[in-house]
Amino acid sequence: MGTLFTVADTGEVNISLPTIAEEFNTNLPTVQWLATAYMVATSALVLPMGRLSDMIGRKKVYMWGLAIFILGAVFGVFAPNLISLILVRLIQGAGLGMVVGNQMAILTTVFSTQERGKALGLHTTMVGLGLVIGPAIGGILIDYIGWRAVFAANVVFGIIYFLPNLLVLDERKITRISFDSRPDKFDWPGALLSSATLMLLLLGLTNPFNWSTVYRSALLFICAMSMTIFVIWQIRTPSPILDVSLFKARLFSLSVVARAIFFISQASVLFLMPFYIQGVAGYSASESGLIMTTMAVGMVIAGPISGRLSDKFGWRIFNVTGAALSIGGTFVLSQLSPDSSVGLVMAGIMLQGAGVGIFIAPNSNAIMSTVSPEKFGVISAFQQLLRTSFFVIGIAVATVIVAQTMAGNGYESNLKLISDNAGARTAFVSGLQTVYLSVAGLQILTFILSMIGGSPRNTKMSDQSS
Repeated sequence: MGTLFTVADTGEVNISLPTIAEEFNTNLPTVQWLATAYMVATSALVLPMGRLSDMIGRKKVYMWGLAIFILGAVFGVFAPNLISLILVRLIQGAGLGMVVGNQMAILTTVFSTQERGKALGLHTTMVGLGLVIGPAIGGILIDYIGWRAVFAANVVFGIIYFLPNLLVLDERKITRISFDSRPDKFDWPGALLSSATLMLLLLGLTNPFNWSTVYRSALLFICAMSMTIFVIWQIRTPSPILDVSLFKARLFSLSVVARAIFFISQASVLFLMPFYIQGVAGYSASESGLIMTTMAVGMVIAGPISGRLSDKFGWRIFNVTGAALSIGGTFVLSQLSPDSSVGLVMAGIMLQGAGVGIFIAPNSNAIMSTVSPEKFGVISAFQQLLRTSFFVIGIAVATVIVAQTMAGNGYESNLKLISDNAGARTAFVSGLQTVYLSVAGLQILTFILSMIGGSPRNTKMSDQSS
């Protein structure tokens, strides 16, 4: 249910971005920071919080994260301007980092190794339902009340969800590790280095302050140095946040790279399509929300099936099939024009969603099978880190491509301009086509990595982990 709640929030806010951009009369590169700030804060905290939960208990970290997330939503209801709203998303992102770093760890701890794929498939189903409920509810709230109602709904549903968790979650059952076996020191240098590295990387790529190429290059150079120091420290410290020796395992490293590429693709679809549906195709926010739910339909149907079957048949066939469907979906979306039918839009989105649903649970299962239970928290957090950080990268790259394409045609990437000017609509769609063709090409690498990666049967890896 935590997955459902947090994913629904993302869908609600994403569907409100065009409305917020229009109300504050801002452009696409600026409004993207409502999504980017959220993901930056999550990315910076998710790995340290995953490790902390392995040490002090998952319930403590999980519940504090929920409380911070709900508090941020309260501030969002009363945010007077775009800057304060971005700060609200930073607060919520910090809370989300504490929550998502534990969700998958709790699932994989409660379920046995033989049922892990089924559990992760259920997780994917909740993601899909969240993507259905979020845009649908968000669109209705925006059309009939306003975008602030989205944050008010988060407060209400958050409190309803928080109270049962406080009573039901049992620390011993969801952590299931002897407290005596846990390391007594938290790796503060590693936490600071990992957070600094991610923030430098994301700031250098997204360029929120319109810095020159020299400054951005310097930022990325410092990021590379920080990452090098982080890896060296993780190798030498007795209680590392992330055991970097895991990357020596072929299955782990190839699955991680494939997952990262996959989320770049999903980010571009989730972020850009509401702007196309509302700004180019002319649909309302509520109609846009319903159209975007077609992505979730594929995830809801495919997720539990692929997760359950991956317990029996291994991961490879599902990872390859998911990658192939996702390539097909992004290619369909790359063929959109200003006059495309809603059927073509829905077909591309649904194919992409089916690909995500088939791919994610077996991929997660493959990664988790390479580690022992006492590391479930940090590796679960690491998987979520891949999602949030590469979502930001995907949004940033897609935004740059669209904005540069429109600027090259003499237009600013402003939603109102896209809605009112035929030439701006054509320029926006041209950028959209470039993004999705690039993503489809990039996902071919995911397909290849899934073909060559690791043992096709999870039983082998489970035996090795044992």
